[in-house]
Amino acid sequence: MFVLTGCGLITSKPSEPHPPQITINPIESLRSDIDNVLQDDLFTTASIGVKVVSVDSGEVIYSKNAHKLHHPASTTKLFTASAALAKLGPDHQFETTLYTDKVTDGKVVENIYLKGSADPVLQSNDIINLADSIVQSGITSIEGNLVVDETYFDTVREGPGWMWDDRPLQISGLSIREIEPDERSSNRAIACGQLLKTALIQKGIEISGKVVVGTVPIETNKIATHLSPLLSDIIKQMNKPSDNWIAEFLFKSIGAEVKGEPGTWKKGRDAVSEFLGEIMDNTPTHRFVDGSGLSRYNLVNAELLTNLLVYMYHNFVIMPEFMASLPIAGVDGTLTNRMQGMYAEKVLRAKTGTLSGVSALAGYTSTMDGEVLAFGILISHYVGSAAKAREIQDKIGNILTQFRRNKTLRN
Repeated sequence: MFVLTGCGLITSKPSEPHPPQITINPIESLRSDIDNVLQDDLFTTASIGVKVVSVDSGEVIYSKNAHKLHHPASTTKLFTASAALAKLGPDHQFETTLYTDKVTDGKVVENIYLKGSADPVLQSNDIINLADSIVQSGITSIEGNLVVDETYFDTVREGPGWMWDDRPLQISGLSIREIEPDERSSNRAIACGQLLKTALIQKGIEISGKVVVGTVPIETNKIATHLSPLLSDIIKQMNKPSDNWIAEFLFKSIGAEVKGEPGTWKKGRDAVSEFLGEIMDNTPTHRFVDGSGLSRYNLVNAELLTNLLVYMYHNFVIMPEFMASLPIAGVDGTLTNRMQGMYAEKVLRAKTGTLSGVSALAGYTSTMDGEVLAFGILISHYVGSAAKAREIQDKIGNILTQFRRNKTLRN
């Protein structure tokens, strides 16, 4: 090529061709990366189920054995938390109430009654403060018994399928975790009553009777009520550290509120399953028998986990409380020491789950494009430490967080 000017001919330099662009399919690249992670020797014998979904579009980003059933371990708490928030409401509070029988001369009463409604975070000081209300009412003597009412729950103390060597929780409708059950009765409600009785005696109130189990009669006088923190705060106390005690109280409480008192593990199971039927057109096969995931009777798959997570993300009323309860990678809860130094650190939020031979991780992450992905990873039937399974989960979580839809390579 040349150009004619007043000074003669000028030869121009030929333009350089642009380097060819190779457009890659980001989804296929991501799937290949996850497949490579799953080539680990762990899966010579172990089983895995994985599903990843874009929460906005519903597009399945990755799926492997998503319909295979696994023990969910503590990812069961995702279902307990969701059903509790949906059925009880984020502002729900558990009541512990003090009643009296007939008052004579304003100072002497027959029986007093302490009734629980399964407050999972009830403290000793809460009972002592109720004792103060007796003093402030002017009562100086109790001629009858101190009756503890635990009828909000049934009297089955241990969940279905719990292993004999698990630390016994001894669930009761009136319980304080830090106070062991009464030695003679193995009853936590009796232990709460003994605490109240001791506090009253120390405050100068005479008590003639004993601490006994019973029910609050219809004709009684309410003296005072202690209210628990909001359910939204309790859910956070459950999911961040993966608290089994709170989970079982919530599970049976869902049953009591939805199916009627007393709360039982069966009613909790039925209420949670009905909740899933309400939010999903075709609920994947599953089985729940408790709220914490301690039982190996529980069975879920990655499909059900991601279905729940997508629904909860779009439920504006309870999504903020649900999301706030999940551990954050490298920051807090059961993910404090995981994914540190990775792209997923401070981004990925998920619930962990661990039993012998079982490791699970399910939650959300945000990609490099700001796309929110829901994922469920269930690994089971391995022998030994969960470290390798967790490492695999962390790698997958990091791959998802690095994911970018618009990506090209130049030669």
